[in-house]
Amino acid sequence: MTKKWLYGRNVVLTGCSTGMGKEVLLLLVKKYGCNVMGVARNKAKLDELKAELGDKFSYRRFNISDLQAWKDFAVELENMGFMTDILINNAGMIQPFGQYNDLTDEQVKRVVDTNLMSVVYGCKAMLPTIKKSKYGYICNVASASAILPVGGESIYSATKGGVWALTECLAQELRGYGIGVSCVMPGPVKTDIYKAREGESGPKADSLVESIGITAQTAGKRIVKAIRKGKVRVVTDGVARLMDFGMRVCPSFTCKATGSLMRKFSPKVKSFYPIYQEQIENKKAIKQMKKDRKKTVYKKIDQVPEGAFKNDDLQDK
Repeated sequence: MTKKWLYGRNVVLTGCSTGMGKEVLLLLVKKYGCNVMGVARNKAKLDELKAELGDKFSYRRFNISDLQAWKDFAVELENMGFMTDILINNAGMIQPFGQYNDLTDEQVKRVVDTNLMSVVYGCKAMLPTIKKSKYGYICNVASASAILPVGGESIYSATKGGVWALTECLAQELRGYGIGVSCVMPGPVKTDIYKAREGESGPKADSLVESIGITAQTAGKRIVKAIRKGKVRVVTDGVARLMDFGMRVCPSFTCKATGSLMRKFSPKVKSFYPIYQEQIENKKAIKQMKKDRKKTVYKKIDQVPEGAFKNDDLQDK
C-alpha cells in the first residue's frame, strides 16, 4: 500500500455517532476525503453529522447483531454503487461491573451480540465486496481487555478476545488477496460507553476512566493511523501497553496481581466494588467456608465414600 492510499476511499463505519467512532468519521471525511456510510442508532446525532459533513456522509440504522440485516445492507450498498473499500467495526458496549454469575441472560446476550456477533456478521456480509476493491481493508476495534481479561468484565473481555482472535485469523487468510486487517486494542477511553453502563451514572461513576483514560480524539487518530499504515495489531495507549507488557512477560502473575489490586482498592473505586462486595461484607463467613472445605478433601482413593447417588431416581437407568 502507498502512503496516500486512504484518500477518497469508501468506508463503512459502525458506531459512528459518538466517541471514537465519531472522531474516526470526522478524520476520514475532513482529512482524507473519504465517503463514509455510517451505522449507528442515535438519529439525532446522525442528522447533526450529516448536516456538518454533507454529501461525504450518509447513514443507515439497523440491528448490527442481525446477519440478515447485514446482508440486506451489503446488497443495498452494491445496488446504489457504493463499493466498500474499508469496513471499520467500531460499535460496542460494556457490561455492568460485577460478578459473572450476577449477570442476567439478557445482559450476556446483548453484550455478545453487540461486541462479537456484529463483527462476525459485518465481516461475513461485507467481505465479498471488499475483495473487489483495489485497497480492501478491515479494521476491528477490540480492547486491551482482549490482552488482559479483567475481573468484573467477564463477558466483555470474552467478546473482545473473540474479536482479536477473529481479526488475527482474517489477517492470515486475506494477506494473499492484498487485503489489510487491523485489530485495535485501546485501554480506557473517555467516551459515553462507560456512562451507558447499567446502574452507573453521573460524574463520579467514571472517575477512574477520567484519570487514566485517553480522549476519544486521541484514540480516533490512532485508529486511522493504524489503518493508513496497515498495522495488524494496534495497542493505542500507555495503560494498554502496560497490560500487554505484563501478559507477554509473566501472564499468570499479571492476571493474579490485577485481581488482587482490584480487590484491595475496590472499597475506594466505585466501579470495582460490586465485584468484591460480597467477599468484603462476608469476609469472616467466607474464611470459615474455606476452612470447612478442606475437611472434604480426600487424600487417597480408598477414603472416598461409596454411594454418591442416594436417590434411586437419579441413577442412570
